[in-house]
This record gives sequence, structure tokens and C-alpha cells, in this order.
Amino acid sequence: MKNNLAKRPLTTLITIITFVLGVALIISVFAGIPYILENLSNFNNITSALSFFILGITFFIILILLLEIASSSKNSIFISENVKRFRFIGYMLFVNGINEYITMLVNGVSGIRIFDLAPEIFITLGMAVYFIVALICFVISDSFDEAIRIKEDNNLTI
Repeated sequence: MKNNLAKRPLTTLITIITFVLGVALIISVFAGIPYILENLSNFNNITSALSFFILGITFFIILILLLEIASSSKNSIFISENVKRFRFIGYMLFVNGINEYITMLVNGVSGIRIFDLAPEIFITLGMAVYFIVALICFVISDSFDEAIRIKEDNNLTI
């Protein structure tokens, strides 16, 4: 990012959110284990707790990857590591969509169903957003990969 005026506050905000989320995840481990042990008989509560923890972990990983992408833009943003990072972010968002689907199966659907074929076959608005953003990350990854290939071809051309 050449525009440091926009990059610096966004990077600072992502850093603060990553720190707060990391602290919240550490606290949730210490508070979550007794909660799960107390509610072993209630499958819905355990599923919800694990679902939120998985969601927190995936968002924490996504934020770290975004920070790495932002820091790599000092020299050139079109590097193969960023292709892998965007792909991994896409996979993490896909996992979040599946996580939401499983949680909705166990606890019942809350929210708007966009697609409802049968009682257990549905897509909610949140799942659709996760899948669309995951696809966008895969497209960005492929675009970066193509840009790297073009850049390498141009470097070989005199």
C-alpha cells in the first residue's frame, strides 16, 4: 500500500483488534473449560461454546495473516507468500461457514434462510456471506498469482 495515510491507522486498528481477540481467546480457554465440564449433559451449550471458540481462532488467524500482508507491502505486495495467505484466509472463511452450518443444525436456525431445500439443507445469510468472501479471497489469490507470473515474465524481458 503506497497510501500510508490510510494504511497506518488500518494496520494499527487490526493490531489492536488482534491483541484484544488474543486476550479474549486466552480468557475463554480458562473460563470455557470449567463451563464445558459443568455442562457436559447439555450438548447445545457445548456446541455453541466450541463454535464461538473456533470462530474466534479463525478470525485471530485471519487478522494475523492480514497484518502479514500489510507488512509485506513495503517492498512489493505481489509475492507468493501473499498468494498463500489469501488462499488460507479463504479456507478459514469457508471453515467459518461450515461451522455456522453445523451450529445451526444442532441449535436450530436463527436468522434468514436464503436457500431452504429440506429441513437440514439450507443456507443462511451469514453462511452466504462467508462463502462469498471466501470466493473473493480465492479470486484475489489467483489474481496475485497471475500478477507475480506477469512480473516475472517482465523481469526476464529486456
